[in-house]
Formats: sequence, C-alpha cells, structure tokens
Amino acid sequence: MAGLVAAGAAAAAAVAFAFLTFGRRKKLAIPSLAGKHVFITGASSGIGLAIAKQALLQGAFVTISARNQLKLDKAAQSLVSEAHCDSHSIKVLVADVGDFNAISSAVSEAHSWKPIDVLVCNAGYTKAGYFDEVPVEVHAGQVQTNLMGVIHTVHTALPLMKPLASEKKHSIVIVSSGAGLFLLYGSSVYSATKHALRGLAECLHLELLPYNINVNLVCPGFVDTALIDQVDKDGEFETMLKILNRYDPKTMQSPDKLAEVTLDAVKKGSFLVAPKSFFPLVVLTRGMLAPASFARTLLEAFWAPIIRLVSYKLSADIKKEILKNHAVKRQSHAREIAVRRSTN
Repeated sequence: MAGLVAAGAAAAAAVAFAFLTFGRRKKLAIPSLAGKHVFITGASSGIGLAIAKQALLQGAFVTISARNQLKLDKAAQSLVSEAHCDSHSIKVLVADVGDFNAISSAVSEAHSWKPIDVLVCNAGYTKAGYFDEVPVEVHAGQVQTNLMGVIHTVHTALPLMKPLASEKKHSIVIVSSGAGLFLLYGSSVYSATKHALRGLAECLHLELLPYNINVNLVCPGFVDTALIDQVDKDGEFETMLKILNRYDPKTMQSPDKLAEVTLDAVKKGSFLVAPKSFFPLVVLTRGMLAPASFARTLLEAFWAPIIRLVSYKLSADIKKEILKNHAVKRQSHAREIAVRRSTN
C-alpha cells in the first residue's frame, strides 16, 4: 500500500512539474524582426520567397539570393507588391550556393549593406529515380547544392555574425526536410543530404551556444512548391510515396504557413521545427539531444516504446508493399516485351 501511495505521489509530482514547465512562458530569443536583416538562399520562389515575404511583413530587411537573375527580379517585384514595402528594404544578389566564391561574395556584400541577423539556408532540389539509374553527376549536384551549399553559406557568414552576436541574439536557419527524419522513397541522395543537414545543425547548435547564435532546423513535410514537381508522380514513385511517406496533394503545407512557423521558431529560439504529424518520427529519431523542456521529454519518453512497437508492424507492411509493387512492375515490363515481340 505504501508503495502505491509513493508511486502515486511521484506520478502526481511529475505531472505537476510537467504542467509548470509547459505553462512557463520563456523569454523570446529574438522578440521582433523589425529592423533585422534576414539573408535567404533559394529565395526566388517557394519556401525561400515566402520567408522573405513574411520577414518583410514583420518589418525586416531582406536579401534574396538565388542563381537566376530574371527570377530574382520578378521575386523582388512581387515582394514589393505583396509585402507592401519599399524596394530599399530588399537586396537582390545572384549566387549559386554550390559555388563557394560566388555565395561567399554575396554573403559579404549583403553583410556590408546591413549586418546579417538571421541567415536562412534554404536552397535545395531533388531528382527522383532509383539510385543506380540516376547519373552520378546528378547525385553530385544534389550534394553540392543541398549540403555543400549550406556549408559554404554558413562558413562565410559565421565569422561575420560572431562579433555582433554578443550584443544581441542571432540565428541560423537550416531548411532540411521530413526526408531528414525519414527517407523519401526514390530520392536516395536527396534524403542523404537532408540527414546530413540534421547532423550539421546538431553540431552547430552546440558549437554556437557560447556565441549567442541559435540554430533552427526546419523539417517540413510536403510543401506546395516547384520542388514537389521534381518528384515523379506518374507511376511507381507516386504509389510508394503515398504508402511510405503519406504523400497527399490535398494536405500539402503552403509555403506561407511554413514561413510563419519558421520565423516564429526563430523568435522563440526553437531548435527542431517539424509538423505535429511528425511527432512519431521526431520521437524515434531524437537521438541524444533532448527536447528543450522536461515536460516534452516526459511526453516523448512515454510514447517512445509504443511508437517503436507500432513501427515494427509498419516496417513489415512497407517491405511487403515494396516487393508487391516491384512484382507488378516486373509483370508489366514482361507484358510490354511480349507485345513488342509479337508485333515484330
């Protein structure tokens, strides 16, 4: 009886502590973006453009950077119109993040214009296809843009940001993907680069603690941008994406909404930013870096064994679907060969 009472008391204490932790309002890392300078790569469209728009609406200055001058000019025009701002609030710089000299020059020029407070590394792309059927040059291009592009940008910006960060909080946003938590079927190297970005962000998160610079790792699900058009949705890959990655065009997140969530995380100083529907993936892939709050840690600890057991069944189902889908593909291919032979 005494043991039950003690256990009950401990549980009640844990719940009370969790409630107090959840209920406590934390001081914002960056209370406002008004007057701040936000530098964004991959900003001519999609998520990057949406973040630029949202930053301008909140009173920030922005530098938008991408590879295509024409697209950047059109993006700048749309920002002036939609964010109701002056063109002097926007700086346009053409640079390929895969080219260290080019992006380094762009970051330095932007910092000379106005010191960079928030660095958003967003540029990236994918090319769907089975690993051995995609040319190695395409794989290399994804690594160069998605991973080395972030390394190039951050490596240049950090020495510029560190001396100023002691006076006020700065932030580095690394846009990874849900593919950084779980694979994106048919996009093996893209998934690899996004996993690598998570590792980079976790290291920087700890390295930069003494310098008053936050790191925000953004792992969105499917977002309604041109990038999703680069995934083959006409056949096998669409089928497997629906099964493995729960792909549904009707539930894709809008770039504007993701931009709001991202900048909100910047202001709060949140490290990992992911949709609520990704909770099981976050729990399973958390690693040694615990959540910021003890209450969240308790919540994840409670669900972890349950989610792991469910994942065992789901993994088995996924493997069956892959083999089934592959068998259907082989049968279809065999029929095509038979038809061709019969017509010759």
